[in-house]
Amino acid sequence: MPSSVKELVDVKAGRLSGQVYTDPDIYKLECERIFAKCWLFLGHESQLRKPGDFVTSYMAEDPIILVRQRDGSVAAFLNQCRHRGMRICQAELGNARSFTCSYHGWNYDISGDLKAVPQEDKYPSCFKKSDWGARKVTRVESYKGLIFGTWSEDGPTLEEYLGPARFYLDGFVDRIEGGTEVAGGIHKWVINCNWKMAAEQFVSDMYHAASTHVSALQVSLPEDYDPGKHSMDERDGNQWWTEQGHGGGFFRSEEPNPPIYVDDLAQKWFHDTFPEACERVGKLRAARTSGHTTIFPNFSYLGGVNTIRVWHPRGPNQIEVWSWSLVDTVAPPEVKTAFRRSTQRNFGPSGMLEQDDGENWVHMQRVLSGTIASQTELCYQMGMDLETEHIEPVGPHATSVFADRASRNFYRKWQELLSDDGAAANQKTGEKG
Repeated sequence: MPSSVKELVDVKAGRLSGQVYTDPDIYKLECERIFAKCWLFLGHESQLRKPGDFVTSYMAEDPIILVRQRDGSVAAFLNQCRHRGMRICQAELGNARSFTCSYHGWNYDISGDLKAVPQEDKYPSCFKKSDWGARKVTRVESYKGLIFGTWSEDGPTLEEYLGPARFYLDGFVDRIEGGTEVAGGIHKWVINCNWKMAAEQFVSDMYHAASTHVSALQVSLPEDYDPGKHSMDERDGNQWWTEQGHGGGFFRSEEPNPPIYVDDLAQKWFHDTFPEACERVGKLRAARTSGHTTIFPNFSYLGGVNTIRVWHPRGPNQIEVWSWSLVDTVAPPEVKTAFRRSTQRNFGPSGMLEQDDGENWVHMQRVLSGTIASQTELCYQMGMDLETEHIEPVGPHATSVFADRASRNFYRKWQELLSDDGAAANQKTGEKG
């Protein structure tokens, strides 16, 4: 590993070492300084409607249980028995009064406190069940239905951490009265690539679509489609980024512009609710139904298709993708089904576009496993000469959706958190125009 992570990324020059994707020591640092300190997405409020409702998830490679408490709050704790480290819950979701480790029978309540120990009389007098509860996630907060957690005792609140990204996030999760809910279950699959490849693509890479997805998109095109008139390269758009490392991109439009491969009923829903959305969040966000976003480090979503996903790291060379469909709560059942169908068809584990992306990432990871390839610099210079405009309250935007600015900002934040002076660097702002 290089003597300093500062050697790996040169944000100003737009250069990045391939080692950031493959080095096991770098991955260990990421787990310690990013995933153990940042706010991470855990689940959605709609998955936990009643006391005792739970879902299991991960914070990096640490398994956790997310549970609705009897007072209506949500708690999260390690899915780990304090006796020998076994999982205390094997199910992915359900409703429970308590959790019992299948190894030796230690029993925990839905807040993670240890309540019963078989043959407790065999333990010494110094043994107290109150000392051996499951380790609690330090802070759990919800933002308009999205539940995040962090192991950090200090640092920003969730709203402060989301920062200006809330402006566009609100256009996705709060566009009409009633908010959003998860439709259906969770798709989960494994890709042999580094987690940053996926997070980075969703933070800035509209550039790949015209090449990577051209065959899939052609299948969806109507017979009278004019590629000259509707060329993706000619569409107007913006890319944005924040000092927290978040970012995204979108095409500008005067009306909702979901991708052509979105189900007809879902497309109609955007148009039918457009007036209400304009009144609630403004025309810019109401029409922004074709775009990509990553909330640093590993929570991403696509507007229009309405898929949200987490890129769970599984070592430096593998991720486990978790994908949900997120729909407006007040949408009719047939519209919710249409959104779920669009997600599954295009961005499920066998989705037309999802397979394109996964194939790229797998081959990239294989190439970067080479000794010389991993030490070869990669180019992140697209959009360096683009003008910057400020859209308040979000801040800097590149004047094209095709740029590497949000990627460079993503790696700026990554570099700051991994470096020795990461704590001080947290106060710095993102890339300037």
